[in-house]
Amino acid sequence: MKAFLLLSLLGAFTLAQTTTSICRCPQVKCPSSNAVELCQCLNSRETMCHKACPMYKPTYMPCPINPPTPWPTPSPTPEVQAEPTCTCEPGFCIQMWPQSCYCGNAQKQRCFEKCGGVQPELQECPPMETPSIVARTVETHPPKPTNVHKPCGGGRGNYRECDHGEVCIKDPYKDGCGPACDQVGICVKDKLCGGFAGFPCEVKGQVCQDDPRDDCDPLNHGYDCGGLCVWPLSLRHDYGEGY
Repeated sequence: MKAFLLLSLLGAFTLAQTTTSICRCPQVKCPSSNAVELCQCLNSRETMCHKACPMYKPTYMPCPINPPTPWPTPSPTPEVQAEPTCTCEPGFCIQMWPQSCYCGNAQKQRCFEKCGGVQPELQECPPMETPSIVARTVETHPPKPTNVHKPCGGGRGNYRECDHGEVCIKDPYKDGCGPACDQVGICVKDKLCGGFAGFPCEVKGQVCQDDPRDDCDPLNHGYDCGGLCVWPLSLRHDYGEGY
């Protein structure tokens, strides 16, 4: 039966070899004494042949499975009871709980470390001190309003810049020339509104005002001018710096 299985595997392996004329499959010598090892070796050769010749289609055969080798069951090792090498002197503890609990455990542990023997069973003791609850007052601040404009510009000695993504412009609701003449301006989001497409402001309540950085001025015959979104004074909160 074993010889028949080996001959079948070798026959199937011989029929499955279809190499191209461009490359040659590597020669592998497989053992014929074991059916499982022979089958695995032939399948490995198919994989090696496919790697060497990509056009080659490997043919894999189902291999028999060897029965698993049973593991020996270890026998339990008897526990060896150690004998103490000396006798500990009796100690005295204060009769007050839980100090007496900690004192008794300490004496047992010292005796075990000195004389050995069986590991002592220590008593579970409560905490020595009861933790006290300390109340702490946390100062809270009201949330800062979002409908504000950070001040910017000013003189050289007190010049303030805007955050990333914002631009400093003259406040269209106030007189003066703004940052152009070292006066204070306001920081607004650097995003186009209005224009030919009529882009609206993203935040409800803001008004699209003319962008002073371009040459298009609606007050000077300009049409479809781009603008920037600004809070009107009626909806604007004070930034907190007196502006």
